Amino acid sequence: MRLSSHKVEKGKGPNGVSLELKLGLDPWVIKKRTQLSDIGHLARLLLAADLVKGHILPQWDAKRMEGIKNGVRVAVWDCDTKSEHQLIFKQWPSNGCYVLNEKWTTDFKGDEIGLYWDQSNSRFNFSILKRASSN
Repeated sequence: MRLSSHKVEKGKGPNGVSLELKLGLDPWVIKKRTQLSDIGHLARLLLAADLVKGHILPQWDAKRMEGIKNGVRVAVWDCDTKSEHQLIFKQWPSNGCYVLNEKWTTDFKGDEIGLYWDQSNSRFNFSILKRASSN
C-alpha cells in the first residue's frame, strides 16, 4: 500500500483524519466567566436559563422541579477542594434566569467556572476551569 504524496496538515493523518487525542466528554455543560454581579455583596451566581433548561432540569424529578420558583436546597460539590456546600437554587420570575445563592463566595472574580448536574449523586459539581490572570 502506498500513501499519497500530498502535503499533510499538522495534527492530521494522511487522509485528513484528526490525530488529536480526546479523552472522554467535557462534563462542564455550564461554563461562565464570573462577573462582579455573581460574586458581589448579594452572593449569587446567575446561570443562563437556556443552559439550565437544556442540561440540568431534564435530569430533575417532579418534586424538585415544583420547588424551583421558591428555591430548592441543593448540594454543590467543589471538585477542586473536595468539599460539599449547601446552596439555594431558584428561578427568578422577573427574567427567567436561574441563580445559586446563599453563602456563595467572592473568591472567583473573573475566573471561568464550570458546573454540571451529577445525576448519580444528586448534586451540582463545580470547578474553576481557568483562573483570571489577576488571581
